[in-house]
Formats: sequence, structure tokens, C-alpha cells
Amino acid sequence: MVRKKSQRSLRLLSYAISAWLALPAYTAWADDGTQGGGSVSTADIHVEVDAAQEDAKMESQQKTIITKEDIEKKQAKSVEDIIFSETGVSRTVDAMGRVGVSIRGAEPRHTLILVDGQPVMGDFAKYYGAADEVMRLGTENVERIEIIQGAASAKYGSDAIGGVVNIITKKAGDQPSVQFNAEGRTAEKNELFPYRNFFLRADSGAMGKVQLGIYGSKRDIMPVYADEARIKTGLSSYVTDFEDNSLRYYGDATNVGLIGSYEANKNNTFNFRLERYTEDLNRYVKRTDSMMEPQQHYSRKSGRNTYNVGWNGRNKDTDWNIEINHTRLLEDDLTLTSNYGRSSYTGKNMLNYIDNVDHAQTNIDATFNTQLNDKHLLTYNIGYAREHGSGSRLKSAPKTYLRKIDPWDYDKSLLVVQRNADDYGLKKGDVASFIHAHKLLPDAERGLRWDTDNEFYGYDRNDPNSYKPEFTYEDYLKYLQSSEWRTISKIEADPSANARFEALINRIQAENPDKDLSDHYDRQIAGLRYFKNIDDYKINGKTFREVQESLKNQVIVGEATISKYHFVLGDMWMMDNDTIFYPILRLDHSSLFGTHVTANLGLTRNIIKGNPHLRFKTNLGTGYTEPGMGELYYNWEMYGGSPVDQDRARLGWYWTGNPNLKPEKSVNFDIGVEGETKKTTMRLNLFRNTIRNYMTTYYTGYNIDFHPNLKTAEKLGYPPDMLYSFKNIGKAQVTGLEMEVKQRLDKHWSGKLGYTYLHAINKSDPNMPRQLLDKPKHKVDIGIDYENKASGFRASLWGDYYIHMLDSNSVTGNANYMTMDSDMQGGYIFENRYAQAGAQRYQRKTFGIWNLMLQQKFGEDAMAYIGVDNIFNHRDDDRAQQARVYRLGVNFKFGPDSNTQPKPPLTEEEKAARAARNEETATNFFAQSIGSYAKNSIEAFLNPIFDTKKEQGIRFLGDYAMEWDAHGGTNRPPLKMTDNSSVGSAERNMRDSADHGFSQRLRLGVDARLNDHLNATILASASGKDGVDTRTTTSTSHGLNNLRINNLDVTYHEGSFDISLGRLQERMGVTGYYFGKDFDGIRAAWTNARTQVRLGYGTFKQSTGISDSAYTHATHTVFYRPPTIDEFIGLNRSTFGSTFGTPAPVADANDKMNFYQQLTAAKERGASIEEQMSIVKKMYDIATAAYGKNLLKHQSDGDVEDIALNGNITYQYTDSSNVVRTGTVSSSDLFWASSEEDKKALSISMVNYPDLLKGDGSEGLRRWWQENKTKTLAAVQRVAEENAYGATNVQITSTEDQIYNTLYQENFVKDSTTVSLPGSHRYSNIITEFFNTIGSRLYWTEYASALPRDALAKYTGTPIREEGTVLQSDRIPALERAFFVQTKHALTPNVGLSLWYLGSTGNRTFHADYANGTSNDSYAFDKLASVIGVGARWKIGSNAAVSFDYGQNRTNFARHMNGHTIYEHISGTDRFNLKGHAQGGTPHFWTMRFDIGRSDMDVKGSWNVFADYKHFEHGSFFGGNGTGYLPDRYLDGIRSFSFGAGYVPVKNLLVELFYTFDAKGINTRDTLYGSEHFSLGNYTSMRLTYRF
Repeated sequence: MVRKKSQRSLRLLSYAISAWLALPAYTAWADDGTQGGGSVSTADIHVEVDAAQEDAKMESQQKTIITKEDIEKKQAKSVEDIIFSETGVSRTVDAMGRVGVSIRGAEPRHTLILVDGQPVMGDFAKYYGAADEVMRLGTENVERIEIIQGAASAKYGSDAIGGVVNIITKKAGDQPSVQFNAEGRTAEKNELFPYRNFFLRADSGAMGKVQLGIYGSKRDIMPVYADEARIKTGLSSYVTDFEDNSLRYYGDATNVGLIGSYEANKNNTFNFRLERYTEDLNRYVKRTDSMMEPQQHYSRKSGRNTYNVGWNGRNKDTDWNIEINHTRLLEDDLTLTSNYGRSSYTGKNMLNYIDNVDHAQTNIDATFNTQLNDKHLLTYNIGYAREHGSGSRLKSAPKTYLRKIDPWDYDKSLLVVQRNADDYGLKKGDVASFIHAHKLLPDAERGLRWDTDNEFYGYDRNDPNSYKPEFTYEDYLKYLQSSEWRTISKIEADPSANARFEALINRIQAENPDKDLSDHYDRQIAGLRYFKNIDDYKINGKTFREVQESLKNQVIVGEATISKYHFVLGDMWMMDNDTIFYPILRLDHSSLFGTHVTANLGLTRNIIKGNPHLRFKTNLGTGYTEPGMGELYYNWEMYGGSPVDQDRARLGWYWTGNPNLKPEKSVNFDIGVEGETKKTTMRLNLFRNTIRNYMTTYYTGYNIDFHPNLKTAEKLGYPPDMLYSFKNIGKAQVTGLEMEVKQRLDKHWSGKLGYTYLHAINKSDPNMPRQLLDKPKHKVDIGIDYENKASGFRASLWGDYYIHMLDSNSVTGNANYMTMDSDMQGGYIFENRYAQAGAQRYQRKTFGIWNLMLQQKFGEDAMAYIGVDNIFNHRDDDRAQQARVYRLGVNFKFGPDSNTQPKPPLTEEEKAARAARNEETATNFFAQSIGSYAKNSIEAFLNPIFDTKKEQGIRFLGDYAMEWDAHGGTNRPPLKMTDNSSVGSAERNMRDSADHGFSQRLRLGVDARLNDHLNATILASASGKDGVDTRTTTSTSHGLNNLRINNLDVTYHEGSFDISLGRLQERMGVTGYYFGKDFDGIRAAWTNARTQVRLGYGTFKQSTGISDSAYTHATHTVFYRPPTIDEFIGLNRSTFGSTFGTPAPVADANDKMNFYQQLTAAKERGASIEEQMSIVKKMYDIATAAYGKNLLKHQSDGDVEDIALNGNITYQYTDSSNVVRTGTVSSSDLFWASSEEDKKALSISMVNYPDLLKGDGSEGLRRWWQENKTKTLAAVQRVAEENAYGATNVQITSTEDQIYNTLYQENFVKDSTTVSLPGSHRYSNIITEFFNTIGSRLYWTEYASALPRDALAKYTGTPIREEGTVLQSDRIPALERAFFVQTKHALTPNVGLSLWYLGSTGNRTFHADYANGTSNDSYAFDKLASVIGVGARWKIGSNAAVSFDYGQNRTNFARHMNGHTIYEHISGTDRFNLKGHAQGGTPHFWTMRFDIGRSDMDVKGSWNVFADYKHFEHGSFFGGNGTGYLPDRYLDGIRSFSFGAGYVPVKNLLVELFYTFDAKGINTRDTLYGSEHFSLGNYTSMRLTYRF
């Protein structure tokens, strides 16, 4: 009897594990998250299991399960928020702030991260692991996270040397539900949660055989600002408004997804998952306060689409899971530099790097589990994976090609070069772009070398006839003098150089037979002019640098593909009642690395016979990790060098791949004991992992200098890059111990203690420390939880300690700098100082991070929480450690909606009524409003044409709504005009400022059933929005000041016909997105059992027309602008603004500009001092009004501009011979005084004494004299005593009145002889000093912008007439008169089709002008709309629906609007010549919407959730959209995703929330610098509606 019971227990154990293994998998063991339901039947045994913690106990490998309850305890919003508190799991950070996951001391690249069993697609390079994926992956849609600790390559393939993290997402639930979470975060006490996270999910519940779910989230990824201040260099810039240094990328991340399953029968289920993820991230870096170091701006915008389908099936003995997964990432990376910080004015950025990443991955896997007998469960898996990538980082890939770019396509605020800079290869008018397709050659010694010989001289090393000059460009620069003959003389003085120069001349003469070089001097001149590109001398058929010029603004794009196959065979062998043996054999084949075999032998045994609660586990296995595309094919500059101080610059970092890398291989052994009692869970594990061919990065010993010809101090701004690569170095070994205890203390308290010991050593690389970097010798994880289920309160406190860790980012002795010193001959010596091999010292760190979370439940549906991350504010910039963060959030979850709430059994009468309603459903299929509007709201009430069951009488209608809208703009620099172009009405589009607004709306109406055939409805509103609500993006009015008739409908019904007259509501198509507002006119409808036809005619002008389109176009016209600073002053400034140059007169200038000309005219006509002073005073008043009273103050130290007064003060003294003598003290004498205070004794602050310009100036001077005479006389006395050194009886003899009169005459009356203005006239010292100072300070405002100054316009007006380009916002005209036909047909009660047409007629001709050269092309259109549309809706059960609309506007007007401006443009310059407008194709639109649930204002607790995608090409849409949540601006020419929800907390109250993201222009629009692809900021709307 005992034996039989033992055998049955063994069978139960076997089948439980079998059921777990039968779940869908990436490989044989990668769970995709299917819950419950797994079963294997044999004989009379049928076991159902929960595939999580219980099954993990029986696995031989250590598996940790983080449940959704664990996630909720910490309110983790990303995987990063929770995973590093697990025993044996450590956080790593690379030099760019990217976070990786280390398991058991392995490298991040040795951790395989899966989502539902499918590998995530990280960066091209694997070296830092799937960097930042733990930040990207949200947890609110996660069912659990499984962490497999220890080498698992035999199970999971490459990259699992250290372990596996498998993130299991929630599947579509079998019960209807909706979940909404919202959280705010802040790192500053004075900020009210500026960073916000939202999550929304809805499940349809089981609808027959189908289950569906939709979800969406928006997360603000917080910046991690540097704690350390910028290094002070003594070279600080006057620009101080730089962005704070950020250690990681930050910004917003948004996703939306659709999941579902279809159970064909009890043995076959099909699953799918579709997801769209986008992120818009930035990072700013400026390490010093040096004016020589620019701020670096890293930008990353990406979108990722994931598609997954799977089939789970089973028969008697075998179950299987077959999955296809495809992921594609499109990422745009951009690096800009700027010396001007948060400049709000354009033209200050330099384009340093771009990359357009296209990374795709496809996986096909099939896993089978077969129960051979009671002792063996055989698992076999086959799979195929294909990874494809392209981008400019992969320039060393097998396939490469050149791609021409235009810098303006990447940033519209680029610096335009104002003067030639030959050493940089820049010319006046060029855009500051350093994008260049450098020809880089593989080099056996260096790894990579810039082929300057080809780019400079056209030399082709593969052509034996190609010529490489012996006299190089470096030689030319070395001997270059002030004149050609001096240069030739210096070359001739060096016999070796002269011989090489003669060889060059001979080659020039041979290749340029058309040039007469018979004269010896002409030949030598030709040699010099070859390098100057004068006279077109050629070598190798190319002028000097011709090849290099052709490569400007081009990028080399590399493409690579890696294909992999694998086969896995494993067995679960029940050796006896207490022992399970797991042998696994895996074969992998890679298109790059051939075939690899890995294996694992695992054993689980009950320590106490028959007791499964105390187990012994052990594993012995092999593993391997393949290099990624990055390690193989990288060829890119991670960051450029930058100056540190006046004589030192940090070297840059350039990556080059190593195609000869080998896969890393490992041997892993672990042994452990684990067990559990009723209150205690514990485990103890010992492990060793030995890795061969260990991969590391290293400095090759060589540099790449992309500016080799810079020899002056400017070289510090462009130091060389150190060349880094990857190599296999030998062996590393990690030995360690893990201990973990979880204890429930009582019914409220529980705790956890985890400890990890690591002995991680480098056994091969003598240049690196013996202890591996970023591997804490000890890690301690502590957690304490309190929960009171009765009150709903829960608290969690947890901390993680890293002890004795060598921080890879804290290296000292790393002297990778370039230094500059004088050569004592007017030149410079540059020297690179490198870190000595093995001399680096890494800081050994010990630190802990503590976090607190307090939560309160309110019933089962709601929770609020408050938390603090990093309680003690531990900061470490090397670890990119976030400062203390405060968190406040709420979670809501609701059950079945109004359609699926449990109801009592139906009576016979109710059943008959339901059957009648079902029949009506087929008839009125499209009148249903699943998710579009709340059921029984006014909108839904107005949708049917005529309700024959309504009784006679009057019904009053009314509701009140409050709405909050927020447009998250891009906040572009406010460029309004250049000297020959103006933004015009397109200003809003060009600035795209973030905005938000609040509005309210009150609606009142009457619905009257007059008799059986006649119904009348009127509805009026008072609102803060003018006209239809879709015309307003964000409301500026909070009142109810706009009155409107929303609906005036008189309908006559007879049989199947309805005739309506008035202001009628109409929705075009199935979704109503194209049009869903009102028109004034007449409508006729015919309806039978399944079909409805509607015809209408009237004016749509009240609801259509788009006046704030996001699109713009260029016109040529006259415009008026304010002056530039040069025009305002009347003088041109020098290149760097240091001095005044030539006059800048403006014809017909008013008296508020051209002050130099006004002053000159006044001088020439003999004007008085008062009149001259009044001119300068007016200039001062306008300047300070426009730019503030502190205009004349220094921005950095607060010092003010002073005027040094001219004038001599006399004194007498007795010399050593007892002779009385006299002397004078002047302002120059005071300048050399020993005391700083005395030096300024005769200096007047312009800021403090602006009344010096008032009248004749005497009043201001007298005020200064009265306030300062005492200290001035004292200073003069001291200087007089210094001048008369050794004398006695030193006394000032000038009286106070004499001194005042002298100062007045010398500075206000007499013309200055020390300072002057350009021209022949001289002015007084006061006039000259004020004029020069005001002009100089004005020049540097707006970061020395040379453009017209809008700040001056308020005071000067816009007096300067220009004719040029003016940007205008596109305008979509309203449809004054139109007719429509709609046909709707219900094929079944659940499937319907729609066909409709909208045509304009009798509208006024629409005119549009588009620039073409110096004139406009004019267009006229009589026919605006000829729109045909089709649509369909599929009701999936009673609780979900999919809707689709598609259409086209087939008019010339539409094609015109869908076109673009033609530009004649030389890439890389600021020259754009307009050549007219090109007509586009027929614009189309389409939208797809998925709905779950239906908000019913009569049913408390009802809800709806939807997600959609919209694509409306410019010219296809006229406004008046029926989305119910978006302004027309967000549909016209825009594609976007949206998700939203509605909830009825109490009867008659509806709460709605909508979020739109990834809103991008489908076509291009015009700017002042050509056309652009653009995006709109994310749009959020929240609305509360109360019906009464």
C-alpha cells in the first residue's frame, strides 16, 4: 500500500512538471506566460497546475519568481525598478549611463532578456547587454518575472552564460475588467510631480471562443542629473544658461498594444500580440565651465513594432507551441553641440553625428513535449532566427553604401558659417555640419586608419598608376609664409623638402598639359596653388580635396544579417521516487560562427525521502555567447573630444569592430539546497562559472585625427579620437555563494534577507585589475513588509547594499588628454598623454540604497500610495544614481462593464424583449455607439434618426462638462524672420510651444415627440470654445462666453422613410472620425431590416474648415521687419563683434534706429550737446526697454560697465630739496594705483547713473560728484602721494568746483581724443563711451544673433521693407455647400459595411499662392471635395468591436494640398531657391479602432476602453472630426496612435481620459530653411460630463 502511494506521488510530480513544460516557449523552457489550464493526461491521471512558483521548485536550476503582487508592493513601473533587489542580481552602468543586468557576477551581455519567451532586441552591440531594455520594459502589464540564475545556454542558446530574465506579460483575461494607474514623481521638493506615468488596460473577457485585451501607457523617464558641479577652468563663458548635465537619457516613452486568443477547441488555442512602442529621449553633457567646451546634446527618437502569433496544441501524449515573432526598431540618433546653452534663438547648433538605425529580428520556434512513459518526458525544440541591421555605426559591415544627407533635415537651428574657415573645410554660407563619410581603411596594426591620401589627393592605393605626393599638405602648412615668394624661399632653403616639392611640380605639369608652366617661377607657384585650389590644378584627375568635398554631408551606411538555427533535445527522467534528472543537448548553427554544441546535466533530489519540501539541486553545463553586430562591425564615434581648460583637451572615443572575434564559451557548475516550511523559505547555492575567450574592450594604441591640419590653439576644440575595439583576452572565473531567507513573522509582518558573495577574477589581462569590474564582492538585499488586510494598509521598506565593488566608471590615472604648450616661436606643441597600461586605479565602493512604499486600499477596486526612492539621497555620478525621488500614485481596477455585469435570470417577457432588441441591432447596427459615445449620453441619444417607440411628449436635455487639454509641443526656437524671409502666419507651427487649457460647456435642449410621425429637437450650448470644439486645440477661455446651436432637428417619419430639416448631426463612415459634427440642411433616409440609405444636402461651413493646420507653405511677398542690431546702431560689427566697422545706413529709417547716422547728422549740422545726448539717450532707453535695465551689467560676475572720466586734478608738494612743486593726477594715473578701489575713483557706472545722458549731462555728473567726491578726493590724495614719493606736504590744490567743471568740460563738452566712433567726427567721452558700450552689449544679446531683433520691434516698429519669402500656415477652406450619400448594410448581426460619398458644390473659388523664384504661382480651385469612403465594423461578442474606415478625396484641390514645394538647394548651405509647387497624389485616409466595453450613463460602474490608429493625408480632410477627443489640427495630414477610456462612477456622471502619441506629419511642410518632416507633441485630454 505504501509503495503504491509512493508511485502515485512520483507520477503526480512528473505530470505537474510535464504540464509546466508544455506551456508555450521561446525554446524548450522559456515560458510565454500562459496561466493555468496546462495539463497532460495519462491513464487515469489528470493534473492541472499553476505554471509558476511550485514548478520552479522542481527545476534543477535556480529560478526566482517575481510575481505581480511583488511588483505591486513596490509599485515598480519598469523592470529596472524591481529586478536589482533580487539576490544574485546586480546593476551595472556603462560610460553612457546605460543600465545592464548582471546575474551571479557575469557580464550584462551574458544575461539573456526575454519577453514572453522571445528575446528582446537591444542595441547592435551585445557588449553592454540589452542596454536600457530594463528601463524600457514597463511592469504594469506584467504577470510575473522569472529569473533563471546560472548558465542556461543549453536551454536558451547564446547570451545565457550568466542567466535569463523572462518577463511574462498578462494575457487577455477571461473576465471583463479595466485597469487604470496614474503616478507622479519628483526629485525636488518645490516641484509638484512634473514627471507622470499612466497605464490603461481593458480586457473583454471570454466572448465565446475569443478573448481580447488592449493596453496603453505613457511614462516620463526621469533625468538623472549630475551631482558634481562642472569643473571650473577659469575660462567660463558669459553664457551660463546651459542644460543640467544628465547622466542618462530621459524623456517620454509610450506604448499601445492589442492581445488576444482564440480557442478553436479544447486542444488548440491561437494567440497574438501586437505592440507599438515609441520613445523621445535626450541627454545633455558639458563637463566644464570652459567657453571652449560646447554643450553636447544627444537625441534619440525611436519606434518599435512587435508582432507575435502562436499556436498551442496537444493530443493524447504530446503538446506543442509554435510561435512566430517579429520586431523592428527604427531609431534616429543625433548629436548636436552648442556653445550657447538654452538659446531661444536659432542658428547656434553644430551637427556632429547622425545615425538612422533599422534593426529587425524574426524568430520562429516550435517546441514539443512528448510523454514517453511514466519516467520520461521528452522535449524537443527547433527554431530559426534572423537578425538584420543597418546604420552608420556599422560602417565595417560586409555591405556598405553612401547616403547623402541634408543637415537641415536634422535640425533647423544650425549655425551658418559667417566666414571662410579653410582648416575646417568650411566656407561662408555653409551649415555647421561635421557629417562626413570619412574613408576609413582596415589597418593590420592600427585597426582603422583615415585614408587622407585619397580624400586630399585622389590617391588610390589599388591603382599602380595613382600618385601619392611626397610633398604633402602637412609640408605645405609647415613652410607656409605670408606671401608665395617667401613660402618658396623657405622650401628652397630645405634641400629635402625642395626635392619633394619639385617632384610634386613635375607631376602637376604632367597632368595639366593645358597649363603653361614653362617658366620656373610659374611652376613653383603652381605647386603652392594646388594646395590653395587656385587655377584648378589636378593630380590623379582631382583637384586638392575634391574627393573630400564630395564626401561632405554623406554617411556610410552598413548592412549586416545574421541567421541562426537551433535544435534542442531534453529529457526529464524520473530516476526514482525522489530524484529527477535533466539532461539537455543543444545544437546551434550561426551563419557567422558555425556550429556549437552546448549541454547541461541537472539533478533535483529530495533530501528527506518522500519530502519534496527540502531539495538538493546541482547543474553542470556549458554555454556560449556570440558577439553582436556592433562588436563585429562597429565603426563610429561614440563621442568626440572636447577642451577641458586653456591648455588641455579630453580625447574622444571611436569604436571599431573586430570581425575576428570568437564566441565566448563557459563551463558552469552549481550546487544548492532549498526548502520551505509554512512560514519560511530558504535557499543556499554555490556556483562557479569559468569563461574562455572572454571578451573585453581595449584601446588599440592609435588615434584618428579628423582635423589634422589645425595647428593653432583651436586644435584644443577638436582633439583626436582614441581608437577602441574588442578582443578575446583569455579567461575569467566567477565563484560565488547565494543565500536567501524569506520569513513570515506573523499575520502582518514578513521579511527577506539575501546575501551574495562573489569572487570574480580576471585570469588573463595583466592590464586590468584582478577583481572584475562592477562585481560587488558582497551584496546584501533586505526587505521588510507590513500588511493589514482588514484595513487595506501595506508598507514596504527595502534596501540593497553593494560592498567592495570596483567601479568601472571611476577610473583614476586615466590621463587620456591632449596637452598644448608653446614652442617659444609663436607656435604650439601638442602632446597626447595616455593612461599607462595597468596604471588605472578604480575606486572600490560600498554603498546602499533604501526605498519606502506606503499603500492604502479602498475596497478591492482602488488604491493610493506614496513612496520615496533612495531615502538617504545617496549620489554617485559614476553609477548614474538617481537622487531622492518622491512618488504619489493611484491604481484603479474595475470588473465587468455595463454589458457583461452579472444579472438575474431573465423572465420570458425579458427574453422576448431581448430577442426584439437583437433583431433591431441588425437593423440599426451602425447606430450603436460602442465606445464612441457613452450610451444614453446626449450624443448617443441624437444618433438614431427616428425612434418609433417613443411616446408623445416633451423631454428636456442637458449636461455640463469640464475639459482639460494639454498639447506637449517641441518648443522650438522662436525664429520669426531673417533679413529676407519671415515666418508670417506660420509662427505657431514653427514654434510649436507646449500649451494646456481648461474649458467648460453647458448644453440645454428640448426633445419633443409631436405625434407618431413628427419629432423636433433643439440643443444649444454655452462654451469656452468658439464654434465646434474640434477647431480648438487648447482653450484660452475658461468661461461660457461662446453661444451656439448644436442641433435643431425636425424629422418627419413615414414607413421606411425619414425626412429631417435643420442643423442636423451626421457621422460619416463607421467610426465617424472623418466627420462627426453638424450641417445645416436637409436629410432623407430609407431603412429596411438590414440596410439604411441616407442622403443629405446643405452647408457644412459651421463645422468644417481648418484655420490652424500644422502645415505651412512658402509665398513670395512684401513684408516689414524690425532692424538688426547693425541697423539699429547704424554700424556693422566685425566678425566676432569686438569692434565697429563700416556704417550700415537704412533708407528712410525712422528716429528709433540708425543712431550712428542720426548722431553724424547732428554733428554735421552743429547740434548742441543736449541734442547729441538725446540721441544716445533714446538709443539707451530702447535698448534697456527691450533687453532689461541690467543690459550693461556683466552676466557672470555682476560687474557693470564704467566710464573712465578724463580730466586732471592738480596738487602741490615739497620735494626733497624743499622746493614747492605742482603735479596732476589723471584717470590714467589712477589706473596704475595699487588699490583696486582707487583705480575706479574716476569711473562712473553706466547702470547706476543713466541720467548722465539727460539734458546736457550736468545733473547726472553733479549727482555722481556729490555721492562720490569724498572717496574720489581721498583716492586722488593717495595717488598724488605715490607719485610724489618721498615728498612732504602733498595737498590737492584744485577746488571741488574746479574739479567738477574740469570733469564736465573734458567729458561732456570737448570731443574725446582717446575713444572714438568710425568716421571723421569726434564726440564727447560720455557720448562715445555710452554709444560703444550699448552697441557692444546689444550685439551679444540673443547670443550675437545677426537676424532682425523681434525684441526691438515693440519700440522701433517694423520699418524695414523687404520682399522675400513669407511662410504661411495652410488653410483648409470650409465646405459652404455639399451633398452626401451613405449606405450601411448589416451582413450579420455582428458584421456591417458602409459606403459613402461627400461632394462639394457651389463653393466659392479657393485661391492659393506658392512661391516660385521672386514671384508666386497662383492656383484656383472650384471643386474642393469629392470624397468616397468605405468602412466596416465587426462586433466581437457583446463587449468588443473592431471598426475600420478608408477613403480618398479625388479632387485637384486635394492633390494640390498633398503636394510639396520644390527647392533648388545645395546640401550643407543656407541657400534655398524656391521653384514652385509640385502636385501630390490623391490623398487618402484610413483609421482602425478597437473598442472594449461601453460606458452607460445610466449604469454605475460601466466603462469603455479603446485604442486606434489614424492616417489622414493632407488634403483629404476638411475638419469637423468625430473622434470626440482630438482637435482637427491633429488629423489634418497627421498619423497618430490614441488610447482612451470612459468610466461612470455614479449614474449620470462620465469621466473620460484620452492620450494621443506618435503624431507625425505624413507629408513635409515648409520652413525658412527648406522643407521638413515634423511631429506634433503628444496630446492629452480629460473630460468630466454630468448629465441632468
